[in-house]
Amino acid sequence: MRAEPVDHLSPELFDLWEGMHDADGGPSGPFLHPAYVRAAAGVRAGVEVGIITERDEIVGFLPFRRSLLGVGGPVGSRLCDVAGALIRPFAAWDPVSFIRAARLRTLRLPNVPCSSGAFARFQRGDAEAPVMDLSGGFEAYRASRLASGSSFLSQLERKARKLEREQGPLRFEWHTTNDGVFATLLRWKAAQRRQTRTPDVLRLPWARALLERVRRQESAGFAGVLSAFYAGDTLAAVHFGMRTRHVLHYWVPAYSEELARYSPGVLALVELARAAAERGIQRIDLGSGDERYKLQAATGSVAMKSTTVSTSPAARACANTLDRARAWSRSSRVGKVLRTAGRSLVRGSYLVQSVREASKWRADATLGGDGGPRSAS
Repeated sequence: MRAEPVDHLSPELFDLWEGMHDADGGPSGPFLHPAYVRAAAGVRAGVEVGIITERDEIVGFLPFRRSLLGVGGPVGSRLCDVAGALIRPFAAWDPVSFIRAARLRTLRLPNVPCSSGAFARFQRGDAEAPVMDLSGGFEAYRASRLASGSSFLSQLERKARKLEREQGPLRFEWHTTNDGVFATLLRWKAAQRRQTRTPDVLRLPWARALLERVRRQESAGFAGVLSAFYAGDTLAAVHFGMRTRHVLHYWVPAYSEELARYSPGVLALVELARAAAERGIQRIDLGSGDERYKLQAATGSVAMKSTTVSTSPAARACANTLDRARAWSRSSRVGKVLRTAGRSLVRGSYLVQSVREASKWRADATLGGDGGPRSAS
């Protein structure tokens, strides 16, 4: 086993990685696809790929980002909703042996599916990532939600009719290259973060650059998808996500606050599901979270846990303590108060980081770099 910078991998290794990802319908989704990892490596330093072997045969790939302290984390930081390893079925490997071979002190990955067997003894915490099963097509999905007794879709259909009567004909675009639509998405998202007092990672230059790189990806196996939902001539909602051959990840949604009473963001999600099913997408991953609309739209969920692999017992104990503290914070009233108070501090730290990265970006451009931002922060 070994780890290499992404740009050191041979074309043959990339082909093997992509073929392994697409096997059995590519159920692991976009975040473990080589195209996403290459896009992340183009905007951030330290992105590497672990090559996992069994008896000298390559059986998997594990992308991560190496920090200066020798800690491995997700390649896209807060813009990586699913982490872990892409491993062939029934392959045996040891995560501790891997981090030693990769010269890491610790591997710390949030949002690792609990189905990742080798990681099981290193996982703590509990989270659910809702999914929409479209394997039978959109009408089968719709029928299953109605049969479950949920009024979610019938209520949305009434709102859609009301929106159409009052604002004009509804129109959904699966993918648009319109830069203005993308700019509107970022503006709406920033306003939402200010309103909810949550950190806005998209303020950081590397984060916007990552979305731009993904937006320009277009292949049969991987692409960025910028979708737009209109009422008359008015842009009502926008979503930017990623798709593989059979999985779409619901990533960056936003909607017009002026039309909020019609739930345009959720209407757009339903139209996204309809269009995705028409294109052979079998599942939409909604990402971790218990937002009401996700739970109502979902047909099931995937259990996710934080994973910490370390050669140091002290580091493992510290990570376990942090995980227990996070779990308490989510379930405790006191934790809720502390989270609310801490959001202002977090926003301040993101603002400082944004200024620093913007300064570095300008300095790189002045020195005549390759035109693409790279950051080690």
